Amino acid sequence: MSAVLVQHRRHRRRADVADGPDTAEGLRGSAYWSLWGQRHFPWALLDDGSPVLLLESWSSGSRLTWMVEARDVLRVQVASRLEAVDAVSAWSGERPEDVEASDYLRASAVESGVVLGWRPSPVAWVGVPRPDGLRIERNGWAVARTDDLRAWGVGLAP
Repeated sequence: MSAVLVQHRRHRRRADVADGPDTAEGLRGSAYWSLWGQRHFPWALLDDGSPVLLLESWSSGSRLTWMVEARDVLRVQVASRLEAVDAVSAWSGERPEDVEASDYLRASAVESGVVLGWRPSPVAWVGVPRPDGLRIERNGWAVARTDDLRAWGVGLAP
């Protein structure tokens, strides 16, 4: 692999951030999704098996936590927020009320567009501070070249 996708996930508290390889089981049960008014990167790149590096941040810091593979990728166009909630609920298994009440959706002004969802399958714990040179797009995604990651001291296995 010459590059990996990076997804940034914000947390309210440091305690909500993965803290070691023993968090793999909880990660397996996760479902990540975004509602955008239009297609954004990595809409066309994220597929089942795509490598994704998770960057997690909290109020006073951030770090790379896991190298995962994307699984069960969802791409759907939605004409309303209700349609987005229904699509995410059907795909993720979450109750519609819980999707609607999510911090992400409550903070979003987007009413229609596209939903990109995926489930992480843990590959390797990383657990290193965010490299200074890692720049994330406004939508929370980036591409990092593996050469850059190695230069920053981020070892990727396998």
